[in-house]
Amino acid sequence: MSEHGPALVEGITGAVIGVSEFDPHLEFFGGRLGYEVAARGTVAAAAADALWGTGPADVEAVALAAAGAGTGRIHLVRVPEPLAPAARPHNLDDGLIGIDMYAADIEAAHARFAADGIAWSTPPATYGVAVGDREVQVTQGVCPAPDGTAVVFVQPAAIRGTAAWEADPDRPYTELTSVVCHVPDAGAEVAFWGPEGLGMSVWYDVVFSSPGFDTVAGLPSGTRMRLAFLAGERTARIEVTSAEGEHGVDRRPLQRPGRSLGHSGWTVRTRDLAAALASVRRTGGAVVSGEPVETDDPLHGKAAAASVTTPNGVCVTLYEPRA
Repeated sequence: MSEHGPALVEGITGAVIGVSEFDPHLEFFGGRLGYEVAARGTVAAAAADALWGTGPADVEAVALAAAGAGTGRIHLVRVPEPLAPAARPHNLDDGLIGIDMYAADIEAAHARFAADGIAWSTPPATYGVAVGDREVQVTQGVCPAPDGTAVVFVQPAAIRGTAAWEADPDRPYTELTSVVCHVPDAGAEVAFWGPEGLGMSVWYDVVFSSPGFDTVAGLPSGTRMRLAFLAGERTARIEVTSAEGEHGVDRRPLQRPGRSLGHSGWTVRTRDLAAALASVRRTGGAVVSGEPVETDDPLHGKAAAASVTTPNGVCVTLYEPRA
């Protein structure tokens, strides 16, 4: 529930992943992780250019879902001429970082990848996050995916609801449970997405330091990190991070949906696009696509859509389904 009425968004519908070719991603996410092709086709040139500035050509796109989950999806967008070569961001870089999903048995997952000759950049490690008077234990590992994408496998001590496991409890992996950004102004990002903005709940917002987290995130020893965890009614949730002290490379200018490789934006369904755009402007974001665009494509279905940026420059495509 937003301070301005019912929540305008339910979570992150899809993480936009720019791809040089589809096949390596279909093998990784489909063949290895069990995601299915929910829709495949093109975003018409007029809509894609209005939303993302991609020029006069149609944009090829594939929507991947886990066990039919309608959210927490992976939105693959082909980028023939990327703004820059693929590069996997560090957790101290500013911009979009990893995409997270639950693993039923993270050690078994790590072993399966190793047996196939695929090394994780960070093997499974456990760390604690102090939340109030308790410590939340998290075990996670990081695996590089094609085109500079970082996939974070998480085995939490307390599993939160996922649509994929509700539909198929025996699946080894879920839909995307969260997406991660590292930003200069965490407070502004939380306000944008939270109860005073688009209406997601703030499950916790803490500053912590943990040797285990330093290890799994590749951080200097003793790094103090602000971590805000925002959730809607559905996956994916948002992890807003901001380290105290010096940040790394600013990836944001080169993270543009349809123009960049790797994790380059978020697709977010809204019940009321006009109200969502008003919230964007009120909480320090910007509407970059002008008037809403009518589209009918694999990522949004038949919808009105608009491209916005958050106060920290994260690219988001908001859309309202049409009947």
